[in-house]
Amino acid sequence: MADGGRPASTVTWILLAALAVCAPAGLRAQELKPATAHAFDCYVQSAEARLDARKAFLAADLDAALNERLVRGQRVETFPANGANPHKLPAAHLYDWTGSVFIPGGTADRTIRLLQDYDHRAQYFPDMVWESKLACRTGDGHFQYSMQLKQSVRIEVHSDVVWERVDQHRWRCRSYATSLREIGSNHGYLLRLYSYWRVAEVEKGIYVEGESISLSGEFGAMARAFGSVLLGLSPEKTLRRSLASIREQVLNQSLQFAGPPAGLPACGDVFRPARCEAGQGN
Repeated sequence: MADGGRPASTVTWILLAALAVCAPAGLRAQELKPATAHAFDCYVQSAEARLDARKAFLAADLDAALNERLVRGQRVETFPANGANPHKLPAAHLYDWTGSVFIPGGTADRTIRLLQDYDHRAQYFPDMVWESKLACRTGDGHFQYSMQLKQSVRIEVHSDVVWERVDQHRWRCRSYATSLREIGSNHGYLLRLYSYWRVAEVEKGIYVEGESISLSGEFGAMARAFGSVLLGLSPEKTLRRSLASIREQVLNQSLQFAGPPAGLPACGDVFRPARCEAGQGN
């Protein structure tokens, strides 16, 4: 119970409602300003260059203490990917988190099948996803799908995903949200969402590493900070829960992952993030 005898859930939603009422009108229906879009594009371009230049495939390959916590401690680890979060952009906040998990006895085949089962994300991630649907597929590596996220509001996300097999034991993928829409509201809670995944199979199991770059408007950032305290909602905690769910599903031997269905239409061109050009965003 919360102070005063009210249930904690009641107090939580009263406070959330008060925050929404007190928000300035200009923050309630945020559009991505050119300066914000430009700053985000520049950040993403730099982050992808950082990932591409990294000599080790996994962060755990460079950090023995991290690897020890993952393998021996069986922990899900999250940490800032590029300095303290959030990163302040014009009229928005950017969050960049990396997370890692080791799944003993897991295999790359089983893990990739789970991650590519875009029609059943609500089953595998019930705390985070209402529903999902695979729209198209080109070959074994290009997918487009939609899902509705459970956040402080319901958010419809359409994503373009490209998987690349690095070698027999390693995969990586880039997932870009090509459109996001808050259903029934427009508070700028989630304006951009890009994620980068790496899967590596070793003798005793599988490593899964993800980096999530997300953008919130100024009111959305306040809601995220508020929700993190009262509801456990934050980009870091969402990534942590995703990795924990992946481990849980891969280890659940009663689940069988069939892989993407046949007969889907081919996807169009692969989505490419906008380039960061000097002089833009003014």
